[in-house]
Amino acid sequence: MRGPALLAGAPLALLVAAVACDEATKPPFLPEGSPSGAAEATPTAPATPTATAVPESGGMTGFRAFGRQIEAALAERDASFFAERGVEEEMICAGDEQLGPCVEQPAGTVLRGIPGTAWKSDAFGVTPSAEYATMLSEWLADARPDQSDDYGSGAVKLWSLAQAHSDSQTESLAIATLIRETGPATGIQRQARIFRFAFTDGKWLLLSETLAAVSFSANDWLTGHCEQCYDQWERWEGTP
Repeated sequence: MRGPALLAGAPLALLVAAVACDEATKPPFLPEGSPSGAAEATPTAPATPTATAVPESGGMTGFRAFGRQIEAALAERDASFFAERGVEEEMICAGDEQLGPCVEQPAGTVLRGIPGTAWKSDAFGVTPSAEYATMLSEWLADARPDQSDDYGSGAVKLWSLAQAHSDSQTESLAIATLIRETGPATGIQRQARIFRFAFTDGKWLLLSETLAAVSFSANDWLTGHCEQCYDQWERWEGTP
């Protein structure tokens, strides 16, 4: 099949990581003049069970199971789920590029990030994981659930899973979709975002992504009828 395609580029910008932090709590302090003269033991709350990582497995069966994690991350607008699994690649600029992120960059400039492409466009690039998380967060936040079309509402959803085979590897694709306002020139469009994963060392890793930025190009990924897109396609459970 075709080589890894994944959305990058600023015409369809690529995405971004979020960081969480916990605050330590202090035990209540005993006011002066406590009747006993010594602090009474404060009951300790039961320990919160530590979250156990969900074991992951390869193949289409394993990818279907992993799809539940993808579905949950989309529902929670958790862009870090994708960014933290991203495999960054290096691009060394020749200095004479007419397209892509190396335009106007001096020869020898090294760019590093998660690869991305725009479907049916020449746009491509690499986006550092932290910036990828930000970009993806913004994309998810732009969903218009008040809009609808033949594919249902404009809310973010995992629409389908697919596989694409090439001489070098097999990619497992998670196809997400939403409706958003893309700008004055194109207006409100159905979009599809294709996350390309591979199972490596016991974990599903994000190799690249592709953005189908307008309704007619999203159709290729949402109908299941695109020979150049994938070799196997199946609708995610619960989609209309």
